[in-house]
Amino acid sequence: MRVVAVSRILDEVDIIEAFIRHAATFVDHHVILDNGSRDGTLDVLRRLAEEGVSLTVYQSPSICFSERDMNNWLYQEAVRHHDADWVACLDGDEFYDQRHLPGGLRSYLHELENSRENVVAVRFPWVHYNYTTHDDAAQNLVPQRMTHRTDVTNDYKIIASWRLSKEKGLVTEGQHDVHLPPQSTGKVVTERRLRIAHFSERNPAQYVTKFVRGWAKILTAGEAYQSRGYSSHYRGPFELLRERPELLLRSEAFLRTKNEERCLVNDPMDYRGGALRYTPPNDPEMQSVRALIGFLSEVSSRYGQLLDAVPEAREHSESIERRIDRIL
Repeated sequence: MRVVAVSRILDEVDIIEAFIRHAATFVDHHVILDNGSRDGTLDVLRRLAEEGVSLTVYQSPSICFSERDMNNWLYQEAVRHHDADWVACLDGDEFYDQRHLPGGLRSYLHELENSRENVVAVRFPWVHYNYTTHDDAAQNLVPQRMTHRTDVTNDYKIIASWRLSKEKGLVTEGQHDVHLPPQSTGKVVTERRLRIAHFSERNPAQYVTKFVRGWAKILTAGEAYQSRGYSSHYRGPFELLRERPELLLRSEAFLRTKNEERCLVNDPMDYRGGALRYTPPNDPEMQSVRALIGFLSEVSSRYGQLLDAVPEAREHSESIERRIDRIL
């Protein structure tokens, strides 16, 4: 039985090494699709590959993208070109925690693979670990620095079987579930004994980078994407930062205690990846600046390329620039 992980990543230099090393204890190979990292993430991946970690890394220049298309491209890449029996769908801030699953993940998947049930995917629940005042800023290894979690959620990520392709099914947005055609006999099961430790908010600077870039991507995609609700959870904090930045950047609650209003449990996850070798020292503000300037550079360059390539686009842009409106 062969398990292949697939991940889309973007500017994860503080956590990518721990993520890859931990995932490697569960999977046989890892396929990465980078969406334009500029913060040193790719340097870490190159050094891991040179060390011998089993990786394939692709890069897409996409600024605004069809998430479902990319997720299914990754799934098919794992099945067709890396002989995956199971495709582990993970983001770069998600870590398997199998402490409560007797026998562990591979044994569980092996039993499903040999069963007569036509299981096409398994859902595993998220457990959110977010930054708190309890974190030791000197600890560079994120899963050991952040040990306080909220309750187990009813949000899931999947591992998809090769049978999903046979059933003509698709991985949905966020890799949270699968879509099966009406005639499918495929079965999706939920297994809450294995959890996915999710380190989405690791410090204020990283969180600001995440929502600024996340909503900016939707703005670049146009009104059609905004009206469909893509990444709408980023819109509120983005607009607050734009209109009243002091409410975030001078807020003790946001900078330190944002996540402590929740019911927190001190429950360090079972990190299995070993020591870090290539991760730079924890410097979230500088990593955030590097990531955001990289994104701004890419968006600005893409805009210029569009004007050079499409005369109608330049004409439209210049018509906007010549416009003068009285506002008061």
